[in-house]
Amino acid sequence: MKKIICVTFCMVFVLSTAVFVTSCKSRIDEMGEQSLYAEKQINAINKKIVKCINNKDEKGLKSLFSKNAQEESEEIDNRISELISAFNGAKIKSVEGKEPGFSGDSNTQPINIYGFYTLNLSNGDKYVIWVDFCSMDDENKENVGLYMIEVINCTKDKLPSDFKWDGINNDKPGIFIHHIK
Repeated sequence: MKKIICVTFCMVFVLSTAVFVTSCKSRIDEMGEQSLYAEKQINAINKKIVKCINNKDEKGLKSLFSKNAQEESEEIDNRISELISAFNGAKIKSVEGKEPGFSGDSNTQPINIYGFYTLNLSNGDKYVIWVDFCSMDDENKENVGLYMIEVINCTKDKLPSDFKWDGINNDKPGIFIHHIK
C-alpha cells in the first residue's frame, strides 16, 4: 500500500511539475510578445496616419484621436489642417524607425505606445514624427486612440540645440508642428 501511495504521489508531482514548466512563460518571452504587439500596433497607426495625410483626409485623421484627446486638445481641427498643409503637397513614401516604446500590458492597462519615426517624402525631404497613442484601456475606452502627433520638417540631427518638443515636454494631447529653417 505504501508503494502505491508513493508511486501515485511521484506521478502527481512529476505531472504537476511538467504542466507548471510548460505553461509558464518566461519574462523574456512575455516581453518579446509585448514588443511584437507594440510594433504591430504602431505600424498600423502609422499607416493610417500616412494614408490620411497623403489623402488630405482631415475627418479620418481626427477620428484616429481618442475621444479624450479630441476634447482636451486645443483647436484640433485647425491643427489637423496645419499638419496636412505642412507637407506642401508632398506625399509620404515611407516611414522608418526603431522599435516603439510602450507602457502597460493586457493585465496592467492602459497600454500606451510611442516612438520617433522618419517620414521619407516624395520630394526627397525627411520629416521627423513623434506618435503617442493608447491601444487598450478596458476601464476607460475614451482614452483609446491617438494622443499626440508632433512633426518637425527636418531630421533630428538638423534641430537647433535649444529645440524643445512642445507636446512631449508638456504631455499635452493634440498635434504640434515645428517648421525649422
